[in-house]
Amino acid sequence: MNIRTVDLNLFLVFRAIYMTRNVTKAGHSVSMTQSAVSNALKRLRERFNDPLFVRTPDGMEPTALADELIGLVEEGLGKLTQAIEKAQWFNASTSDRLFRIAINDIGQLVLLPGFLKPAREAAPFARFETVGASNAEEARTLLLEGKVDIAIGSWLPMGPGFHEQVLCKETFVALVGRQHGIESDAFTYEEYLGSQHVTYRPSGASDAALQDTLFQKGIHAERDVVLTMAHALGAADVAAASNLVLSLPARLAGTILSSRRDLRMVRLPFQVGPFPVWQQWHERFNEDAANRWLRELAYEAFLKAPMPDGLTILGN
Repeated sequence: MNIRTVDLNLFLVFRAIYMTRNVTKAGHSVSMTQSAVSNALKRLRERFNDPLFVRTPDGMEPTALADELIGLVEEGLGKLTQAIEKAQWFNASTSDRLFRIAINDIGQLVLLPGFLKPAREAAPFARFETVGASNAEEARTLLLEGKVDIAIGSWLPMGPGFHEQVLCKETFVALVGRQHGIESDAFTYEEYLGSQHVTYRPSGASDAALQDTLFQKGIHAERDVVLTMAHALGAADVAAASNLVLSLPARLAGTILSSRRDLRMVRLPFQVGPFPVWQQWHERFNEDAANRWLRELAYEAFLKAPMPDGLTILGN
């Protein structure tokens, strides 16, 4: 195969089909019709003398050769994008760029207080938007399709074609209202299991660390959860106005405690994690000056995120 006779756009189609496992969705991601994608796939199959993708009830499954090619294709497209964008520069003071960050509601509460002020001071005309991502695959797709600049969460690294940076290591603590009967700054197992709890269903992986720990300790079924909320918003207010215990990530607890005095932190009777919180981005934006600027701000915001007084995360 001679590189001079190959349409490089075919590799964009290859990557889109590989990621979406669907010809129609692949077309949407590269702004092509379904018939154009099908024609491109036909040309790819002829070039490689391999079906590359096989139609199954679960979608277009890649062949062994396609699995071998995807890493090379991702790397090649990333390098080409870097070459095209090499001459681009970024001036934060004059830029009116819209930056989008994939993050869940918990991460947003931790990120924004320490992020927005320095971001607005450095880039007064820039705009910022957070985009919800319920799981790692959704965040990965948003990055792949260029719909967000970075993704922040406790998801595992997204694999070939993506970069990641640990923003912090996290653990869990409890918040209780001032009227809660516990007097010490740490629960015993008996006190924790003897209390009633409020919990929420976060759109991220951090809660899995708490649930895994509860299962490992054999106490998941023993925790008396009387209220489960669809979102984290308002859970602290419920704890403050009741005797319910709220278990949540430490930096979120620190952010909440920094602005109110009707709650206090109590340590859990077991260690959760520590588990990493990452920011991740696609290879094609790795050398983009604006993306680097955004990543540096996010890193600094998490570095400055308040921790509950006296709390040190073991293994951090």
